[in-house]
Amino acid sequence: MRPARTGGRSPAAALLIGLAAGGALGALAVAHLVSRLDAETDHLRRNEEQLLARLAALDAAKNDFMATVSHELRTPLTSISGYVELLRDSEPGELTDAQRRMLEVIARNARRLRELIEDILTLSRIESGGFASEPGDLDLAEVIERAVSAVAPTADKASVGLHCDVRGPLPIRGDGAQLDRVLANLVGNAIKFTPPEGTVTIRAEHRDGHTLLTVSDTGMGIPAAEQTALFDRFFRATNAIRQAIPGTGLGLAICQKIVDSHGGSIEVDSTENVGTTVRIRLPD
Repeated sequence: MRPARTGGRSPAAALLIGLAAGGALGALAVAHLVSRLDAETDHLRRNEEQLLARLAALDAAKNDFMATVSHELRTPLTSISGYVELLRDSEPGELTDAQRRMLEVIARNARRLRELIEDILTLSRIESGGFASEPGDLDLAEVIERAVSAVAPTADKASVGLHCDVRGPLPIRGDGAQLDRVLANLVGNAIKFTPPEGTVTIRAEHRDGHTLLTVSDTGMGIPAAEQTALFDRFFRATNAIRQAIPGTGLGLAICQKIVDSHGGSIEVDSTENVGTTVRIRLPD
């Protein structure tokens, strides 16, 4: 059987016209149909608004929980770290070599836990909209010097060479504490993912109206197929997981937020089993 002709109109339009052609009864049918459609649309809209409100409430509760737990962990951790340092400063002969090694393990894991807490607190502030930079005049060369001094013992212990090529001073506008965090994260990660006898190089210079900072290493690199997820929260490269290298996967995501808040840009070039270079451009 051949379909009925509709004069090029859609079946729904043809049905409505047919109903309307039936006079008052057709008009009532059309009005009823439109009313039902409006009611369904309003119902769906209300459900969507309720769902969005519920999701927002859950997200706020999650952020509050993360912040509360992190603050509660901070207090006992500060006490643990303080007493460990007191014990490590004991007079020669008061502690055996074995006891000193145990204290070093405690101190190292306390630092890892403190870094995790700071990452969680920062992430919580970012997600709640409470993250902002407080820029001032500073010298990026001094920020780099602080970062290098802080990680130099770790590099020495890992037998990783640490090289600096900083053409300073490098005056910029920025938040010193946040940029300290970026440098500590990038240089610390470069050392962590670089094998013994490898090298980590930090360079910085003014170039074409901006300051260019690069952190390069000769480490394990990142698999090409995974590099699109580099700035995702909790991203961990599979080769790092296989080798049981510790980390939260929050560092690069936080660095990106900090650099963005400074009006800068961050990019990563990496080749597996060759190394990684991170480039940051900050406005002068």
